[in-house]
Amino acid sequence: AFLFGLGSILSKKIGSTSVGDRIHPFQIVYARFFFAFIIISVFVFFKKVKFRSPNVPLHITRSVCGWAGVAILFGGVIYIPASDAVAIIFLNPIFAMLLAIIVLKERLKINRWIATIISLLGALILLRPTFDFGNNIYAYLCLMGAFIMGVEILCIKVLAEKEPFLQILFINNFIAMLIGILPMIIVFKVPNSIQLIELIMIGVAMVLGQFFFLSAMKGTETTFIAPFFYSTLVFVMFLDLIFFGKFPDLISIIGAALIILGGIFISLRINLKVFDL
Repeated sequence: AFLFGLGSILSKKIGSTSVGDRIHPFQIVYARFFFAFIIISVFVFFKKVKFRSPNVPLHITRSVCGWAGVAILFGGVIYIPASDAVAIIFLNPIFAMLLAIIVLKERLKINRWIATIISLLGALILLRPTFDFGNNIYAYLCLMGAFIMGVEILCIKVLAEKEPFLQILFINNFIAMLIGILPMIIVFKVPNSIQLIELIMIGVAMVLGQFFFLSAMKGTETTFIAPFFYSTLVFVMFLDLIFFGKFPDLISIIGAALIILGGIFISLRINLKVFDL
C-alpha cells in the first residue's frame, strides 16, 4: 500500500512539475510498466524461472484493466487532489469483494462486511472536502477506474492461485508495456535527468507493490485484503505533505483513522479470535 501510494504521488509530481516540461500521464504509465518489466526480466533471468502454461486470455484481461486503471489514477492525481483521486479509485476492493462473491463464490462473513464498511466510510470522509466535483470528468473517470481495477484484482486472485508470482508479473508488465506504446509515442517528451529518475522510481515502487500484493492475494481471500488496502489512502495523505506541503485537516485525519480501524478490526478477529462472526 505504501509503495502504491509512493508511485501515485511521484506521478503527480512529474506530471505537474515546474522543472522542465510536464510529462503526460500516458508517458508516465508507459515508464511505470517499462521499467517494471526490466526489473522483473532481471529476476526471471537470474532465477531461471520456468514458466507454466499461462492463462493467456486472463492475463490479457488483467493487463488491459491494469493499464487503464493506472492511466486513470495517474491522470486523476494530476488534475484533482491526490487524496481524492486515490480515495475514489481505491474503492476498487469493494468492487473486487462483490465480484469475488458473485464469480468466485467467496463467503463474506459479517466481520468483514463491518470492517469494509468502516474503511469505506473513512474513504468517503476523505472525499468530503472536495466532494462537489461538478463537471470534473476526472473524478468520474476515477470511479470507472475503481471498477476496472476491481476486475483486475479478481483476475490477479485467480492467476495467483495457479501461476508463479514472477511469471504473473513478467507477463502482465510485458503486455501492458505493449498496450501503452502507441499512446506514449503520441505524447512523448524527452524527460530531464530528474524526471528520468522519478520515472524509474515509479516503475520500481509499483512493481514491488505488485509483488507484495500478489503475495497477499495468494495467502488469503480477496474479502480479507480489502480493508487493509485502504491504508494506501493514509500513505498518500502523508506523502502529499512531504512532497507538496499539504497538511491533512481534521476531516482527513478522521477518515484515515477509520481506514486504520477497519484493518485493526480484521487483525483482532484473526489474531485474538474476537469479533468471530
